[in-house]
Amino acid sequence: MSVIIELDSSGSRVRGVAGERAAPVPPKPANEGHGDVRKKIVPLVKLPAGPSATHWEGGAYLSLPQWLEGAEEGGAILLQPSDDVRELRGRIGNAALIAVDFPRIGDGRGYSHAFLLRQRLGYGGPLRALGAVTADQVFALARVGFDSFALRADQSAESALAALGTFSVPYQDAPVSGADADRAQADFDAKVRLLERTLMRIAERQGRPALASSLSAEDMVVTDAIARLGLPIDVFTLDTGRLHQETVAQIAATEQRYGLKIKVYRPDARAVAAYVAAHGADGFYESVPQRKLCCEIRKVEPLSRALAGRDAWITGQRREQAMTRGQLEEAERDEARDMAKYNPLAAWSWADVLAYAERFDVPMSALYARGYLSIGCEPCTKVVRPGEDPRAGRWWWEQEDSKECGLHTNVIAR
Repeated sequence: MSVIIELDSSGSRVRGVAGERAAPVPPKPANEGHGDVRKKIVPLVKLPAGPSATHWEGGAYLSLPQWLEGAEEGGAILLQPSDDVRELRGRIGNAALIAVDFPRIGDGRGYSHAFLLRQRLGYGGPLRALGAVTADQVFALARVGFDSFALRADQSAESALAALGTFSVPYQDAPVSGADADRAQADFDAKVRLLERTLMRIAERQGRPALASSLSAEDMVVTDAIARLGLPIDVFTLDTGRLHQETVAQIAATEQRYGLKIKVYRPDARAVAAYVAAHGADGFYESVPQRKLCCEIRKVEPLSRALAGRDAWITGQRREQAMTRGQLEEAERDEARDMAKYNPLAAWSWADVLAYAERFDVPMSALYARGYLSIGCEPCTKVVRPGEDPRAGRWWWEQEDSKECGLHTNVIAR
């Protein structure tokens, strides 16, 4: 049996005995040394030819197809990244354990599996991560509902436990009941109705409104409401050329889910080439002016093209997101572009966003399950720790008062 770290409401514990450790593997800079100021070092991991494990302490794992063909009393399921977890709806039965295989570092599909199991399918049993799971991933894995971790022979339980030490939020939230629950539900229902009325009024009053979507959870909420109500509001997005793979993949997934077309705007190739020639591909790390110039080329100029000829644009901004958005209004006037601007989620909390996503089954980026709360370009975004400002993961090397890209300036309240 390999070493298993288990987590529950009382803390963490280690079971099993570690095997002989493999010879150390020479490290290499992450992202091929592209200049990321984080300069993390990651091990070279050879991809397994098959599942990362075949047995657990109770016997052999069953694959998803094997489980669906005929569940075994007290058996265990081993999910692979390509599996569709939704096939388990109503068929988890008496599984003693569900394990999720991470064949390689950086594959975020296992996080999505955990989110679906816990949040959508209501699975409350043991959930284990195994395979290419590193100590610094344990924190994020625990946040999305994993409660045990099978370590490889080359890993130490001490490092993983140290990572778990940063897990300062409760394993499960305390339930809200009685009058408090009724008030909270009524408040949330009112916010949903207000969002729907606001979007309907925008569609009635404005000639060519559009939602500027970054595929964030907030923008997905607004997209869902537009699609549910069948409103004549266009949706567009900006592909900066430096987005996470998960963000790019969500464009097609959103189109398929809602049956709409998302117009994609990209930066001018010549402007990007000129910036790279003058400052390097990652010159934005050097100074705030260089970073804002990069944002101007990759985001602000494409936004201006996207909004040309329109009379209103809609965002998913919330006051809670950052200090710079604390006074955000639901309706503003974009003076530079001479058009109306709407922030219908301004008063929403992150809990409201998650509650809406749960109620209407809104697709969410897999990056949220990995600890991201504010998602922008890949080299400019990192995981946010509990208690930090949601925007702490954006341009983390800068001061708080500089953390805007230029998209949301030159506005006055209406």
